[in-house]
Formats: sequence, structure tokens, C-alpha cells
Amino acid sequence: MRFRSLAAFTFSLAAIPLFAADPPREPRALTILAASGRSIQTWHGQATLQSLHMEWSQPYRWKSQLSLDIAPYSIRQPRSWFGDLYNDGDENTYAIAGALILRRTFRPQSAWRTYVEAGTGPMWSTHRVPAATSHFNFATQTGFGVIFMPRSDYGLFAGYRFWHVSNGGIVSRNPGLNVNGIVIGSRLVAR
Repeated sequence: MRFRSLAAFTFSLAAIPLFAADPPREPRALTILAASGRSIQTWHGQATLQSLHMEWSQPYRWKSQLSLDIAPYSIRQPRSWFGDLYNDGDENTYAIAGALILRRTFRPQSAWRTYVEAGTGPMWSTHRVPAATSHFNFATQTGFGVIFMPRSDYGLFAGYRFWHVSNGGIVSRNPGLNVNGIVIGSRLVAR
């Protein structure tokens, strides 16, 4: 009898977390981010990227948010596959990208919130990126940063982001761009 009572008591203690209330989740939000970065120097040359990101996010599993990111890009890159070897100079190209981003925010009830993120999606550009490769690429990104929420419905966003822009091998040349950059912006929270 004592064993049954002890087993029932132990089971009820173990089951308490199953019935506990879920912690508060991040609400839906619209985030506007400006980003700028520079690619790692290779024999193809070096590119710079600037972009304006509009992200719509909503709560997802594992205390995270899933965001739909739409971003126009301005890219300055070497005009030639050979960098500036033949004095071809640089060119400006423009792109539009969409991505799904999974972001995990830590301490969601604090005014200062840190985050990590990862995402990927397609990108289409007016010129081949890098030169002599493809108009169509994938923009894969990962990063971390901080969100300062002085009010419950508005926040400021700052962080580091790494992009890998590559055609994924769909054409024969696939050198890609590896870009290190920063993001800054604001976040509007729907209540």
C-alpha cells in the first residue's frame, strides 16, 4: 500500500509540468530593418550589400517566432568574373529576396532581449550575382543581436547578420558571396 501511495505521489509530482501554464509568448510583430554588409575578399573581388527588410513574424514552436522577410537589395560588385584584373570596374545591381526566418528571443518579458536567427529564401537580381553566374540565387542568413523594448508595442533592433548568397549549384559556376553585416531597425508589436 505504501508503495502505491508513493508511486501515485511521485507520478503526480512528475505530471505537474504537463499541466502548468505555458510561458508568455512573443506576440505578432512587424519589423523594419536596414542592413549593410561587405563580402569576404576573394579573387572575384568584393561586393557590398544594402537592403531594407520588412518582416512579419508570429509565435511559433519552441519559444520562437517565424518571420516572412521581404527585402529589396542594392548590390555593388565587380563587373567581371575576374574581379578587377582587366580594369572592368564595379557595377550596381538590384535584387528582391524573400525568406522564412526562425528567430529565438531570450527573456521575452525583459526590456533588453537577445536573439539568434536563421533563415533562407530565393533572390532574383537584375544582373548575375556574382558576375557570370546566375540571376537567381538563394540568400541564406544567420545572426544574433538585441531588441530593446522600452514599451510593450515598440522596440529597437540591432544585430549582426551573416549572409551566404549562392545559386545552390543550379548553374555550373557557383562561387557565392559570404557577407558580414549589421542590421538596425524598429519593431511594432500587435496587441
